[in-house]
Amino acid sequence: MKKNIIITSGPTNERLDAVMKITNMSTGALGSIVADELLETKSENIDKLYYLSPKLAYKPRIESDKVELITIESAEDLLRELRNLLTEKKIDAIVHSAAVGDYVGEYAITAKMLANEIAEKTYNSKLSRDDLEEFILGIIRSPEQIVSDEHKISSYERDLMFKLNLTPKVISEIKKISPDTSLFGFKLLDGVTHEELIEVASKLREKNSADYIIANDLSTIGNGKHPAYFVSETGVDYTCENKKEIAKTLTKLIFKN
Repeated sequence: MKKNIIITSGPTNERLDAVMKITNMSTGALGSIVADELLETKSENIDKLYYLSPKLAYKPRIESDKVELITIESAEDLLRELRNLLTEKKIDAIVHSAAVGDYVGEYAITAKMLANEIAEKTYNSKLSRDDLEEFILGIIRSPEQIVSDEHKISSYERDLMFKLNLTPKVISEIKKISPDTSLFGFKLLDGVTHEELIEVASKLREKNSADYIIANDLSTIGNGKHPAYFVSETGVDYTCENKKEIAKTLTKLIFKN
């Protein structure tokens, strides 16, 4: 039976105002290599390959009518598109290689605006130190006046600050929506021991009911090298040295049955 596969790829872009965004250094190169490997070696076994990525990220090189490109920007966009696909289609496997940003802009404010509000509301305060801290924290979380982000924020604003909030944890929702879908997630750390890398990946796999977490250390990536460890419930099942090997291993695992 032919399979439906989702690949998420590239960074998410989280809006700060009409033109500014928070993003990361991901290019989507790995996702595109995985897509090309699947299309090159298993095209006859694929019904549809849904490729979710932002506009400027790498796309599959191989052209095929089996590929449906879906453009996303934010983590919310990505989660919405995944939810639609997972509820409307039978998805056999997801390669969740997108570098989903951890934070999204909640509001913008100048230091003077925030200082004024805190001063006005706490002047001559008789609150205890702990209560005062909690009161100020409430102001910071939800000030009465903020800088409008409906248009481009002026480039002459002094001491501009942004309050960030957490983005949704996309990987945590996938198995909740579609428990039977094989899930291949990724975890990138930087400059850690091998033992710590595998331990963190194992905990992430267990927490999100993933079939595999592919663990990478940023400090070892470069010059054509992309060491990766496929972590399952039994430990490290496969070790790869570059993106091509990762793509081949994923293809083998997706079509092992």
